Amino acid sequence: MKNNKIIIWSIISIVLTSCQSENYRIITRVDRDGSCLREIHIIADTISDNFPYDLSSGWKISQADTIVDIHLSQKIKKVIKISKKYNSVQELSTDLRRDVIFPNPKESLKKRFRWFYTYYAFTAVYPEVTEKGRVPMDQYMSKAEQRLFFQGDMSAYRGMNGIELKEVLDDIETRFEKWHNRSKYEEWFDIILHFADSDFRSQLSAVKDTVYSLNEKEIDENPTTNTLCTMIDNFFSTDRFSKIYAENEQEMDDMFEKRTETINELVKYNIKYELALPGKIMTANTDLQNDGVLVWNVDMFRFLADDYTLTAESRVVNIWAFVVTLLLVVISMCCFVMLHSSK
Repeated sequence: MKNNKIIIWSIISIVLTSCQSENYRIITRVDRDGSCLREIHIIADTISDNFPYDLSSGWKISQADTIVDIHLSQKIKKVIKISKKYNSVQELSTDLRRDVIFPNPKESLKKRFRWFYTYYAFTAVYPEVTEKGRVPMDQYMSKAEQRLFFQGDMSAYRGMNGIELKEVLDDIETRFEKWHNRSKYEEWFDIILHFADSDFRSQLSAVKDTVYSLNEKEIDENPTTNTLCTMIDNFFSTDRFSKIYAENEQEMDDMFEKRTETINELVKYNIKYELALPGKIMTANTDLQNDGVLVWNVDMFRFLADDYTLTAESRVVNIWAFVVTLLLVVISMCCFVMLHSSK
C-alpha cells in the first residue's frame, strides 16, 4: 500500500479542527483574442510559502488591500495579489510548483466565430479524488446522492420541497458518517495489523468485521488507536495490543499522519473562483455573480463524488459584421435600382 495514499475520510475531523485553512480568490479575465490575465489574492504575511506558483516566472506582486483577520484577535493583515498575463487559458497551470499540493483544474477555452457573433466557451475541470481509502463510498451512497451532498447537484431531486429534501439530506449525512467511521476503522486496523506479531496476523484479520460489529457504537464516537487496541484486547481477552501501541505509539501515529498527508494539504484550500469573459454571459453552471463576474466556490468536498466542472459561455457582437452586412445590403439595393431604372 502506498504510504502517501489519500485518506479522504479524514476530511470531517480535519475541517472541524483545522485552523490552517487558506482562503484564495482566483480571478481569470479572458480577452477577445483568447489571452487571459490570472490574479490570485490571499491574506498573507509572506509571499513564497503561500502561493502555489513559481513567482520567478513573471508574476507581478502587489498589496491589493488590508483586512481584519477575525481569527487573529482582530489583527489587520495584508491581502497580497499576484498577477500574470498568459497567451491562452490552456497555459494557466504551467507555473505550478512541484513541491506543493494544490487543487489544480484543467482549464480550456473554445472560441467560435459565427459572423455576427463570436462565442467563448470556458471550462475548468477539478478532477475527482480517486483514492478514498479502503471502503468504497458507493457502498453507502449512490452516485446521485454523492453529487447532491457534495456538489449540490439537484438533477435527480427536482420537484422536492424543503421538507422532503431535508429528509433526503439527513439520511445521506447519516450514511456518509457511517462510511467515514468504517473507513477510519479500516485504516487504524491495518496499522495495528502491521505491528502485530506475524503468527497472529491471520487470526486478527479474520475477526476484523466481528470486532467492528461489536464496537460500532464506540467506533462512531471517533476512538483513537489506543482505544481500538483495547477493543481488540477485550475480544481476545489479552493485553498484547495495548502493549503494542505503548511500545510503538510514535511510529504508529506517524504512519497515520503520513497516509493523510495529501488530504491534509488539499482540504485547507477554500477557493473563490471568479471568471470574466468578453461580451454577454449566455450560460453558466453558477448563479453567483459579483459585478458581472461569475463566481464559484471550490473546496475539497466538491470533487469527492465526481469531477467538479465549471462551465460558462459568452457571446460578443461583431459590430463590423453588421456594418459590412448593412453596406452589402445597401449596395445590392442600389445596384438593383440602377439596373432596374436603366431598362
